[in-house]
Amino acid sequence: MKRLFALLLAVLMLVPAALADTGVRYIDGGDADRVHLRAEPSAQADSLGLYFTGTDVIVIDWYDEWAWVMIGDVEGYMMARFISGEQPVMAGPWQVVNNPHSTWVNLRMSPSMDGMIAMCPDNGTAVRILGETADGWSYVDCEGMKGYILTSMLSPMEAAAVVHRTTILSDAASDGYIHQYVTPNGKAIYFTAELETPYITYEDVNFDGWDDIVIMTISGATNAWFKFFVYDAEQDAYVYVHQYGDDAGLINYETYPEYGLISSRGSNGNAGLLHVWNLYRWEGTNLKLIRSAVSDEWAEDVFEGQTYTSIIHGDMLHITVRDHTDPYEDTILWEIIIPKEDAEYRDVLTEESDALWQGIK
Repeated sequence: MKRLFALLLAVLMLVPAALADTGVRYIDGGDADRVHLRAEPSAQADSLGLYFTGTDVIVIDWYDEWAWVMIGDVEGYMMARFISGEQPVMAGPWQVVNNPHSTWVNLRMSPSMDGMIAMCPDNGTAVRILGETADGWSYVDCEGMKGYILTSMLSPMEAAAVVHRTTILSDAASDGYIHQYVTPNGKAIYFTAELETPYITYEDVNFDGWDDIVIMTISGATNAWFKFFVYDAEQDAYVYVHQYGDDAGLINYETYPEYGLISSRGSNGNAGLLHVWNLYRWEGTNLKLIRSAVSDEWAEDVFEGQTYTSIIHGDMLHITVRDHTDPYEDTILWEIIIPKEDAEYRDVLTEESDALWQGIK
């Protein structure tokens, strides 16, 4: 009996610690940038698609050398050695929406023409490719929203962007490179960017009928930062856009011309559960913050006499939606404190979105 117990203990010690857990994990293909999702736990089973290193998955269960996972709306099997508890650097490329039949495309929650539509990104919108199904759908991260777009409706970033047209004036160390760019009217603009060859596109971001300059200055694992230079027809000049309270640039921006708004939505980790989502309204050539939604780990302040201690609860989310239209006082429109695990299985993000857009759309 003692020998049997010792043998059982030795076997258990050989099981990797990662296999003891389910929930959110990440693909890490090692030397390969993509990994197969299989229909069955076998290397000979049909491939359901290829998914890039860094993509988050939900592990449902483990089967020896295989993990039963859900990626987006698709379930399948992936070799356990490619599943990691730590998120590696994203390997998926950036592409842009390019629908030859319209000015926009549907981002769907499942890889099917019958899938629920989550949003309708315009042509030129940058998306991070997370994977591609075997039947022609790309699983993408579009400004913090994950879903499916027909692969035929996407093009390489370079196809829609102007590259190699800036002159690097100097290396600004922590701020990146200082660039000079000659605009179509022959005048020069200057900006800093971490990218040595920043992506430059043209879009009417302030909805006045004139194309403005949009520059991707930083490209991260799940976020990209953009700076705007809007065209002033009276001066025949491109004017740098300042954001009230933050001048680093807009993260994964999206335009809403019907409301005269710009959104900035950054993922801060935990498969997007931690994030910041801001809405801005134009005031001349500046952007004024009017609404914000912040989802972060709950920090509880405990007061003791004249001092207090801040206790961070890593397993809890604190989501707050605020209105900033009053210049003197912010108003809390919606707030919730919820376990992270519960947030993965209920419509918390939908409730947050409804509160953020309350009274706007």
